[in-house]
Amino acid sequence: MSQPNYYNSPLSSFSPASPRTHYQRKLDDLQDNLLDLASMVDKEMHLSVYALKTRNFREARQVIEADRLINCRRYQLEEEAMTLLATQQPIVSHDLRMIAAVMHMAGELERMGDYAKGIARINERLTYTVPTEIALTFEEMADKCRMMLKRALDAFMKHDAATAEKVAADDDEIDVLYNEAYHALLCMMLADPKFVDEATMLLWAAHNLERMGDRITNICERIIYVETGRLEDFHGPVAL
Repeated sequence: MSQPNYYNSPLSSFSPASPRTHYQRKLDDLQDNLLDLASMVDKEMHLSVYALKTRNFREARQVIEADRLINCRRYQLEEEAMTLLATQQPIVSHDLRMIAAVMHMAGELERMGDYAKGIARINERLTYTVPTEIALTFEEMADKCRMMLKRALDAFMKHDAATAEKVAADDDEIDVLYNEAYHALLCMMLADPKFVDEATMLLWAAHNLERMGDRITNICERIIYVETGRLEDFHGPVAL
């Protein structure tokens, strides 16, 4: 689960030629900053599960501390978006939807960072080594979440609503893995009552990973909204 580099998207330099050029640069900055936030969240998703699997408390602490920076970046993004709305007053409906979507997507990413922090805190509280079967399932869930996030952001940058809809459908695979982990942990509790507390905490870790998939699905809904003006609802109420 090595850290990917697919979020690196340096902007080209612009010359101040016209108000539209300045406005477009600000839009590009907003999108680029969203990708930077996503890259941070992607790293913490990976690190939280890797630290849990290996029982690495130093890296778990890094995830917990990084959450503060993720929170700050989320609010900075929202402020940038609000300033752009107030000062540029976009008249193109697509641009208006895009700016609103960036604010929403930043919130979804920030919550994913909270889930990673929750997994790191669970790691600090566990007494036993995570069962291999469960660790591998968590790793697979995290990998699928990270790939969903990558594909969703690619779709966002390419204005590809069809791909965003396909990505949202991949959340079903994460739900299947969550159910597998749930039943495996339940069996472990029944087999050994002394494992109940540990298994309960691991269930929360599984829950956090499953919710990450839901959040990415919400991001896909916003991408479709930006491109079509149609707000989809792929899984009922927004994930809490």
